[in-house]
Amino acid sequence: MLNFKELSQDGEDLEQLVRELGLALDYRVSWSGRGSDDGRDLLLAEPGDPLLGSKTRTWVVSCKHTAHAGGGNGRAVGVSDLGGEGGMIDVVDQHQADGYLLVCSTVPSSAVTRRLAAMETGRRSILTHCWDGVQLERMLNTPRGWAVAQRFMPVSSEASGWRVFATDSPNRFVGITRGFYIRLTNRHGSGLGYQLSSIDERLDRAESFDLPEGHQLRPRGMWCDDKHGAFVWYFDYLYDRPSLGEPSTEPSHREIEAIKREFGDGSVTYEDGQIDSFEITVREVDRWHDAYDADHYSFYEGLSFM
Repeated sequence: MLNFKELSQDGEDLEQLVRELGLALDYRVSWSGRGSDDGRDLLLAEPGDPLLGSKTRTWVVSCKHTAHAGGGNGRAVGVSDLGGEGGMIDVVDQHQADGYLLVCSTVPSSAVTRRLAAMETGRRSILTHCWDGVQLERMLNTPRGWAVAQRFMPVSSEASGWRVFATDSPNRFVGITRGFYIRLTNRHGSGLGYQLSSIDERLDRAESFDLPEGHQLRPRGMWCDDKHGAFVWYFDYLYDRPSLGEPSTEPSHREIEAIKREFGDGSVTYEDGQIDSFEITVREVDRWHDAYDADHYSFYEGLSFM
């Protein structure tokens, strides 16, 4: 779990984090010029659907960091933190924006939620939305957002056991966890098609299988169809090359199919409603050879999505 208390109490880190996260997710993010009170506003331009003319919507972003309040226990963002409703509407008008986006490291109070709803249903009908601490963590807990989390919350992100690296392609990443080197990619490159916690659930399932000694399921890659919520998983089933005169322990086709059924191949097997399919490649390996590497590049050459 990410700890927002790693961010500075003055709120500047949260603003910078939201800026960097917006850029990582392909939004156009900018600062307004400083106003008469020496303040500046964060603006986020949301790209429109290409089929509808790629018309953008601009949001004024208001970041509220109250995770340090209440003796370090945090508190909800209240109406007093936002100022009057007229001021919220004025700042949207000032920047000729389409909406007001509240980002908070905790949660909005019920009064704030009602105020945002009133702005949408009022005479001006201003769009409103909120990224609370839970939603913000979900967005950071993706390969594309994780690099931002590692930068601003190095302690709690390191504690998760994940290290994620970008590649030269916007929808391809490399994740390292539990001693595994996993290639991750998704269909549209939004970075929101899957979360690292979701991947952890699948790895937990793989580690739960009772395999013979010298046998291992090793994850190699995951492709996410983020339009339809489907995952294709690529695992290697590694088994030891037998010693001279010893029988082979190669698993049968039936045994591999049984593992895929246990995984829930092609079905909805998790509470998040995702559909998993599993490709398992059986490989005989010589773990005692000086050239053996469990993550040799040759094991990744057959990944179809790469």
